[in-house]
Amino acid sequence: MPADLLFAGDEGDLTELLGNLLDNARKWASGCVRLTGAADASTLTLLIEDDGPGMSSEETGQIERGRRWDETTPGTGFGLAITRDLVEAYRGTLRLDRSGLGGLRVAVTLPRAMSRH
Repeated sequence: MPADLLFAGDEGDLTELLGNLLDNARKWASGCVRLTGAADASTLTLLIEDDGPGMSSEETGQIERGRRWDETTPGTGFGLAITRDLVEAYRGTLRLDRSGLGGLRVAVTLPRAMSRH
């Protein structure tokens, strides 16, 4: 992660967002989860990737609160929907697609905080 990667929002919101995404990645990964971050002048982007089964484009388009994709895996089905709502509240974007690792790749792009120096 770049040292100047700053989130323009509430610490609890960032913890919720990353907690949901990393927990899902850990739950579905075969053995590898990767978190990377980058920033440009106006946005920061967080990428969470895993080497699990991933989701089809049809499934990623149907994310909603309480919808579970696998009833045999622990969870409530709220994590991705809550994350999507948080990202949208910060005027960001959430994109889900296939990771180079083989599983799901979640890209979160948010407005960037200016340095406090």
